[in-house]
Amino acid sequence: MPNGTASANGVSTPDEILSPLPDAFRSELLSMYASEPQIGSDGKTHTMHPTTRISREQGMWIYSLCRAMKPKTTLEIGMAYGFSSIYFLAAIHDNGAGFHTAVDPFQDSDWHGVGSRKPERLGMSDHFRLIRELSVAALAHRADAGEMFDVIFVDGNHRFDDVLVDFTLSAELCPMGGCIVLDDMWMPSIRRVAAFIRMNRADFEEVATPVGNIAAFRRVGDDARKWNHYVEFSDTHTLQHKILRAVRSSTPSFIRHRLLPPR
Repeated sequence: MPNGTASANGVSTPDEILSPLPDAFRSELLSMYASEPQIGSDGKTHTMHPTTRISREQGMWIYSLCRAMKPKTTLEIGMAYGFSSIYFLAAIHDNGAGFHTAVDPFQDSDWHGVGSRKPERLGMSDHFRLIRELSVAALAHRADAGEMFDVIFVDGNHRFDDVLVDFTLSAELCPMGGCIVLDDMWMPSIRRVAAFIRMNRADFEEVATPVGNIAAFRRVGDDARKWNHYVEFSDTHTLQHKILRAVRSSTPSFIRHRLLPPR
């Protein structure tokens, strides 16, 4: 069956989903998604944890985003086995330019250096660096160095306060028009962070995605909040926000102005 065609039951196969990727990148990912043992930085093969990965759909959305935006620099917090890194690097390869940074202090201890070997295997070492620091230190150091990143993927520690700190520090590194993407929206902690951003960060606008497990926010302005600014947020507010947004998009303007609260 040729790449890009639907299977007989209408459901795309893994190879079809990944078909837009260059051959080497697609082959590497197919091996990883098949849970084949991967070679680590110690030269030994290691079994991968089956749930430590982003889905093919998430990865292809990241790839498509980077192909469209053509970012000069990208950043991910949490590399693990390197699934998301490969999608970033595939976009850089196809764009003909770009540089990707991964932050992972546990790359060697927890992941056996499996992820850190991928850029070399794919011939992308000149477009990649790994920072073996905790995200709070790594992001602060990048700010001190005056670095900016057009796309930032937050997928490190998943505790609410850690993710909120990662977003807050990442916002300082995100230029106008840049995007910050949160992974694992199935987790209450991540949904709460997304709710905080929607209600309290008017300098970021949510970007609609076809993948339910991620939330993306684009930088659209400066952070002009007063020193005591705070708007209550919760998953309930998030649901209300989604409903209002859906209604606004489908309601005629003369009705919308009378029935709906202001933004």
